[in-house]
Order: sequence, then structure tokens, then C-alpha cells
Amino acid sequence: MKLGDAFLMSVPPNFHVDHLFFVISDPQAHGGTFLIANITGDQFRAGEECTLAKGEHPWIKKECFVAFADALKITPAQCQMIEALVGTRVRLQPSLSPETLAKIVSAAKQSKAIPVGFKKYL
Repeated sequence: MKLGDAFLMSVPPNFHVDHLFFVISDPQAHGGTFLIANITGDQFRAGEECTLAKGEHPWIKKECFVAFADALKITPAQCQMIEALVGTRVRLQPSLSPETLAKIVSAAKQSKAIPVGFKKYL
């Protein structure tokens, strides 16, 4: 995986619901460890630190919000597990445009919701 990649992944507790995740930090800059963040339509859950509009990614059909509080740190071993699930519980999506990626990363750097320890990866 690389910075800006996007993928759908089902996560607990309901493995029947896919969530769109974005790679928001560069795996190459941190020994293969990187951050992913997903989006939600729930403005109150995610806050408005980073709002994405319809069309900012092909999968986005209505206004949504990056859920920085739910960001995950992915290690190289976890990345291998995710990549092994491509085609089953993980479905690759078009990568983010440079503009949308920059918007998300900039918001993540300023976010009060993203775990403090994650900021060093941005």
C-alpha cells in the first residue's frame, strides 16, 4: 500500500458493512508503518475537521466526514494481512486525487480527534 490508496474493508462488529479507508501517511517514511482513516456520514460522530463532498472520491456519493478518531496505525504485518484479504473482505478502490489527499492530511495534522501518538506519522 502507498500514500493515497483507498480500499473498502469490512470490520468488526458487523463484517457485512464495508467502510472506505484511505492511506493517509507514507509507509515508506516509517519502516512500513502507516495510518488509515475511514469516512462516515455521521457528522456528530466524526466532527467536521475534514468534510468531503460528493465526487471528491468516486465512491463518495454524498457529503461525508473523515473519522480521525477511528484512525488506525497499520504495521507491516497488518498490511500483509490486509493485502491477503484483497478480493474477499478488502476491495481496492481508486486512489485519492492529490488535492483530496492533501486536504485530508492537512486536516489530520490539525485534528484534535486523531490520537496524539499518530501525528508523528503524518
